[in-house]
Amino acid sequence: MDEEKITRAYLETLSFSDLKKLADEYGVDVPEDLDSRFLLSEILEIVEESRHDKDAAMIISFDKDVNQSTNLPDGYNETNISCVLRNPVWIFAFWDISDTDMNMLKALPDYSLGLRVCILSSETDLTPEEVLEIELPNGVNEQYVLIPAGKSFLRIELVYTSGSTREVLAFSQVLSIPKSSEYIENYQPGVQNDFPEIMKLSGIEKVLSDQYTNYRHSFL
Repeated sequence: MDEEKITRAYLETLSFSDLKKLADEYGVDVPEDLDSRFLLSEILEIVEESRHDKDAAMIISFDKDVNQSTNLPDGYNETNISCVLRNPVWIFAFWDISDTDMNMLKALPDYSLGLRVCILSSETDLTPEEVLEIELPNGVNEQYVLIPAGKSFLRIELVYTSGSTREVLAFSQVLSIPKSSEYIENYQPGVQNDFPEIMKLSGIEKVLSDQYTNYRHSFL
């Protein structure tokens, strides 16, 4: 593909496996559950960088009517929700709602959206052993979610409520949560935290306090 010009339109015609093969050529490690949209943008970014490298053989071009930015489009007119594990304590969830589903919601007398965090006992478990809910402000399409301490598997669902009706619009893949330090999992401001003296020298207490204060979400 050294002489083939790669465009976003071309990449969008490829299957996930073909995108993964192309990414492998550039040394990009691709997780199996990575969203294809992120992989596509990653490939475009790498190819564009290589264009400015004198030793690069890859040429990138964009159609005249296509924005050359590698930013993701506003949406793909599909209702879905995806999650990215930021670290063992936080998950970043983001979602799209299709025009059809949005028109359905707007036709309701009133509705509200929320995230339902389903705690699972195993990766293949369909029935949650515990459910936590986050109420969403109007107009948002992303949310940081605090992972409950000591949990190993979870799934996040995008749900809507209208009157007595409560339905799931979309659900994410099951995430496996790596084990983190108990100091991070159990940290709470104002509560005595027995950090080893060498950890205190690193400033970990201030880092955790700032993160807790700025990003903590209440489960309702």
